[in-house]
Amino acid sequence: MRCRNCHTVMMESDLSCPTCHASAASATAAAPGPISSPSGMSTLLPIFGGAIGGALYGALNSPAGRPLPRGAARAPRSSNPLKWTIGLLLILGGGLFLPLALVHVYDTWDLARREPQVVTAAELRRTQDPKALPAAWIAYTFEESKPTELTVTRRRLGLGGDVQARCLLVRVEDKWLIASVAAGFEGNRLVGRLLPLDAAASHSLLERIRRIEPDPSALLPYEFNAVDGSASDQRLRYMGAAWCAFFGLLGLLLGVRLVCGKRRPAESNAL
Repeated sequence: MRCRNCHTVMMESDLSCPTCHASAASATAAAPGPISSPSGMSTLLPIFGGAIGGALYGALNSPAGRPLPRGAARAPRSSNPLKWTIGLLLILGGGLFLPLALVHVYDTWDLARREPQVVTAAELRRTQDPKALPAAWIAYTFEESKPTELTVTRRRLGLGGDVQARCLLVRVEDKWLIASVAAGFEGNRLVGRLLPLDAAASHSLLERIRRIEPDPSALLPYEFNAVDGSASDQRLRYMGAAWCAFFGLLGLLLGVRLVCGKRRPAESNAL
């Protein structure tokens, strides 16, 4: 048999290699197996994407995290400045995402628990100014509507941001009411608030609506914004808050692990 280190021919009775003095066990040991697959941490990198994900991957697989040769002292894990910097950024990002998630949850919960004032078709028909209604948050059940292919951008209440809404034409006695509803809206009950049709901001919408209803006098001079009061939109907002909380907790945990990693004592030079 031959030594795998220096290829010197060895006898069966040799306890070590006569040339490199390696023990018989290590000199005749089998070749190392295939390199193990990367850790599961690397599968999370697509979440962060771009430069942040690449920098985190490089920090986690830097030479400071690999096994050192025998006899070499091991430095504390937190001494890597790249890991420390990325850890602080993750902690700051997580600290921003968590309060944002809480604000979204509170805004959505506040909208869901509001009790709307029920209005009739006659009350809507007589209303020329939305401020004349007894309540700003109202509910209206319609019996007839015309679906349209029109979509508009509407801003949610609170910090909900902008959302794409569908337009319906809803019958109010002998008039039609423009209603903007959230994606996934079902049923015949609108919950939300009345908004005046501003001549400048709503000019494009009115032009498209008149292709469906040519008579301008058949339209009421306001819009029923039912996006915030829609159950489907509230579910979407809760889901967005849950994702914010998930990324916030993930960033905090990874950041704390990188910044405050467990310190290992220096290994002895003589083993």
